[in-house]
Amino acid sequence: MLDNSAELDIVRLRPLQSADLDTFLQLGSQTCSSLHGRPNQSKSDLFDRYKSFVKEFAFRQESEIWVASSSAISYLGHIWLYITSNRFNGNSELWVWDISVMPEHRGKGTGRIFMEYARNRAMELQCKELWLLVAEDNEVARKLYASCDLKPRAQMLALDL
Repeated sequence: MLDNSAELDIVRLRPLQSADLDTFLQLGSQTCSSLHGRPNQSKSDLFDRYKSFVKEFAFRQESEIWVASSSAISYLGHIWLYITSNRFNGNSELWVWDISVMPEHRGKGTGRIFMEYARNRAMELQCKELWLLVAEDNEVARKLYASCDLKPRAQMLALDL
């Protein structure tokens, strides 16, 4: 029998706090490695480079980092947004630089909550476009983004030298 008295745990988004930084760096560097890491690169080197990138860009005015939490769990994952102006067409754009969900909480709707937030935030900021990059082999994320109406606009190509 179902317990009708049980309440659904509500996911809330809150700004990144200094106490979250270690988790943000660890989780974000793992996500980053799937797109930017190289086979001969050590995890510690990628982490150090990611940490440097975060130090340079995360605390700028145009950058926003939001953490998903619930009453029971203080860090479900995070979304890193970055607003910019397209120099070629003049449009304001909101970029999703990172969505990372803790492994044990994946597949439970947090990514969809992040994407809804990104879309709403883009509209609040009067952005004309919402952009993100996704690793070609991240089929789960690609399906999520497609279900949120994001469509391929271009294809990045690379040649390892």
